[in-house]
Amino acid sequence: MALTLRSSTSFLAPLDPCSKLLHRPEDAPPSCVAVPQAPARLRALRAAAQAPPAPMETPAPAQSELLHGQVQQANAGGGQPSRGGVPVFVMLPLDTVGPGGQVSRARALAVSLMALRSAGVEGVMVDVWWGVVERDGPGRYDWEGYAELVRMVERAGLRLQMVMSFHQCGGNVGDSCK
Repeated sequence: MALTLRSSTSFLAPLDPCSKLLHRPEDAPPSCVAVPQAPARLRALRAAAQAPPAPMETPAPAQSELLHGQVQQANAGGGQPSRGGVPVFVMLPLDTVGPGGQVSRARALAVSLMALRSAGVEGVMVDVWWGVVERDGPGRYDWEGYAELVRMVERAGLRLQMVMSFHQCGGNVGDSCK
């Protein structure tokens, strides 16, 4: 950035002591000097920073306004007491209930559910594959594999989220169904 100063007086040459160029303050032409004020926003911020903070008076939120109020109430009946944080749900493997409608690796799953409970997990999530439930034909439903899974999760003291999946398993990235 260049600054250009245009003047008829040379600033490099010394002043002639005999000349009458502004030797005394009264010889200077009248001028007006204005001190700019800070913008109103900046003044308000500075004033707020210097003022002592006012005590905050916020009403206690109603129970219905609490973020996870229902989760905390539901957890009071079983499982571990809620610590007031965000509930964590762990997704079970996609083939938890296999194509034949049976719970896959039931013993290992029961041990894993107990370990999750002791780790402080709120519950588990499982995909309910419609093709597994209705594998015998249209209108012929077999929920027994998923009913057994519900009983296992209840025994472990966890909550269960079931997601209905109407697409074929294996169509998404990372799906490991057979």
